[in-house]
Amino acid sequence: MGTGWLRLGYQSLLFSIAEMRTVHTWRTWLFGWVARLLTQVTFFALIGKFVADDATMQFVLVGNIVALSCLESMIVVLTMAGERRLGTLPLLAIAPTSHVPVYLGRGLHWLASGIASSVIGWLVLPPLLGVPLPWPEALPAVTIILLVALSCYCYGCFLAGLAVRYRSLQVIVLNLGYLPIMAFCGVNVPISFWPAWLQPVVHLFPLTNGLQAIRAVLAGGAWSEVWPRLALEALVGIGWFALATVSISRVVTKGRADGSLEFGS
Repeated sequence: MGTGWLRLGYQSLLFSIAEMRTVHTWRTWLFGWVARLLTQVTFFALIGKFVADDATMQFVLVGNIVALSCLESMIVVLTMAGERRLGTLPLLAIAPTSHVPVYLGRGLHWLASGIASSVIGWLVLPPLLGVPLPWPEALPAVTIILLVALSCYCYGCFLAGLAVRYRSLQVIVLNLGYLPIMAFCGVNVPISFWPAWLQPVVHLFPLTNGLQAIRAVLAGGAWSEVWPRLALEALVGIGWFALATVSISRVVTKGRADGSLEFGS
């Protein structure tokens, strides 16, 4: 089973790469897509400076750069929901193999794009905006972005299971899944800003603990403070991965039983 999942996951990755090539050339991706994302980050960072100071600007800048990896990873919601619209979901459901790795691998190109966008923003925007990050402390933080992106991708796959079931609500599912992360998970304001009852809840979302780890690294904190946050971020990602597996399996199982996976249904 493990070997089969890896083989199917690899084939899904190849398909994702081919799909990405039909969406973007390197020029449209870099000068169109990434440029738009960096402009968005710059907008929020400048608001931070306008309403407060350089320290607030750096706080907002770091949060939004890391959030780029989350934003793009969660586009898997639209990608997976599109399978039902295109009529490929029934074909996967009747195939003599597991549909889970195929579906969970459908948005890997957005995962890779999100990581790349965040890393570019990490290297370009701080010096460009006059709030350079402390080096070499900022270097390990780049690797933490990988963990954050993976965790957010697993969360996105869970939401995608809902979007596949309720296809007309796919954009709403994506936005309602992403906006709480931007609002409550420490991207633009510290988690301590929110009511005490809400603070434990936000740690169940991806990005929260990973972003805290990144901020601790930038502040020169000891790794004994960083590792627990990284472990919690990984645990959150694993939890959402498990829920995603159950979610998409239930959709396919129900569809096989009642024929609700028809083209465009």
